[in-house]
Amino acid sequence: MKLAGIVCALSLAQVQVQALAFSPNKHSISVDRRNALIAGITATSAILLSPSSAFAQGAEAFIGTFSDPINHPGGRRTIRLVGEKIGDYQLAEVLGGGGRGEPANYILPAAIIGDRTIVIDFSPKGGPRDFAGVLDGGDIKFLRDGNRWPRL
Repeated sequence: MKLAGIVCALSLAQVQVQALAFSPNKHSISVDRRNALIAGITATSAILLSPSSAFAQGAEAFIGTFSDPINHPGGRRTIRLVGEKIGDYQLAEVLGGGGRGEPANYILPAAIIGDRTIVIDFSPKGGPRDFAGVLDGGDIKFLRDGNRWPRL
């Protein structure tokens, strides 16, 4: 998302410089390469230094109910935060079940790291202890197998 913002800012700066360069009234506005470069750097810095919406929300960005249509159709997974946040780490739980091929109800321990990564312990269901996923457009995408939990 930041890359798209950078490209947009640089494109905007380039369009402004080109518009001023071909303006019939060039003498009323002084634009040179140095000023154009400073404008581009300023716009890029503003984009890079502004917090993203996921960062502003922190671990709360993971709170919600998700589905698992690929592996367990019909099931639901609700993520909730547990306890206090310590540094970049926030404990969480995944309350789930009801999907094809899984128990009716289960609780999985999890940890949220920063604002974009969740690590879920699937060992209570017979799976791996450290299954990592990242926020991707509001959904959770798992890195190991590419599975996706869409937000409901």
